[in-house]
Amino acid sequence: MKKLILAVMAIGMLSTANAQKETKYAKLYYKDIKIETNEVTITVDNAVSTEGETKFKLKITNKTSDFLILKPEECKFMIDGKEMKPTEKWKIIEPNGDNFVTVNLKGAYNGVKNYSFLLDGLYKVPAAEKGIATPDYKLPVNKNEFKTGNYTVKLNKLYKESDATNLKLDITYNGDKMGIVFPDKAGVVMPNGNEYASVKSGGLLAKSGPVLFTKKGQTESVTLNWDRMEGGKTMDMQKVDMMVKFNDMFTEANLEKMKAETLSFEFDQATSDAKGK
Repeated sequence: MKKLILAVMAIGMLSTANAQKETKYAKLYYKDIKIETNEVTITVDNAVSTEGETKFKLKITNKTSDFLILKPEECKFMIDGKEMKPTEKWKIIEPNGDNFVTVNLKGAYNGVKNYSFLLDGLYKVPAAEKGIATPDYKLPVNKNEFKTGNYTVKLNKLYKESDATNLKLDITYNGDKMGIVFPDKAGVVMPNGNEYASVKSGGLLAKSGPVLFTKKGQTESVTLNWDRMEGGKTMDMQKVDMMVKFNDMFTEANLEKMKAETLSFEFDQATSDAKGK
């Protein structure tokens, strides 16, 4: 009798296991992931697999004063013994900021309950490099284009009136490293001999902060601004010569690859039962 009961229990357990194994989910959900290091916080949420794809939101919080670059094509999925690479575009994470990318792999993966993702394409771009020595730039201008290091700088527009001066420059990086331009480091020397820092552009669409050049031949526009200055005619920006000092505005740096991290995706039974069937 005892043996019979045990046999019945075993059959029941096997039947239950087979039923669970055969459960087909339209959407398979995974648990959230968080990895913390001294330099970054990596979080993953909304991870789901369907008959057409597996995808998740990958967020990287930068805890350093340097730029970070994520090259998704250097990462890889490891699913059922196979390796596959994502194809998303590069992402830039600003110093002490964050950014995210939705990583997406096409294919039927709603039967894969566990897999790994190797985050192996994260780089640091040191922002503390010494600036490239650049000659001062006279306003009104006597030349519309100049070169400094691996940069070509062209004058796009100049507004020079009593109430304000705006200098718009089209900057092209021609080097093989990463270029970083810091507009806020530029200043202008007035006839009184003092240097005045540039001010941030106004407006919702105005760019602020450093500008990163990730590839050779990339061109970006940068605007340097100065507001009306006190001092009467001797400080009237429309009437007097102004000398722009670029200081350490133009820099470049080598990429430093960061330690790879493995993200382990685990099946979320409760969420899949509630939302995935």
